[in-house]
Amino acid sequence: MSVARYLAGLTLAVSCVVGCGGGQASQPSTPSAVANQRLQGTWHLVGFAPSLELEPPLKSLLDAQLQTLNINFMNGEFTATGPGVDTGGRYEITGASGDSLSGRVFDRAGAGYGITGQFVANQFRFNSTDSPWAGSGVLERAK
Repeated sequence: MSVARYLAGLTLAVSCVVGCGGGQASQPSTPSAVANQRLQGTWHLVGFAPSLELEPPLKSLLDAQLQTLNINFMNGEFTATGPGVDTGGRYEITGASGDSLSGRVFDRAGAGYGITGQFVANQFRFNSTDSPWAGSGVLERAK
């Protein structure tokens, strides 16, 4: 697997976790709408642990994304930029309750990746459930 494809996939998985949601209403009336409103804005990747150990070059590239990968969520779409990463796509929330949500993120080609996660203070702690991007991570709201 190429480094660029790995980073693009990781970005999509991370984006899904933070941004899984539909359109935003001014007065959210459903748990999914509330979760989507909480996701709006910019987040930074502060941690990611893949389910399978990465080869050293891929591990180095992942490490370069920590604290530098910016993911912006707005109106059902996301953009992600960082060292060697410039991508985007769409997202949707498929379920939400309290501080937890589940959803899917879709790359530009339409491939979807499942995500679950929970808001904790100014962070979003997530699990990406689909291979090859399975793992857990943390996003932190940008200041």
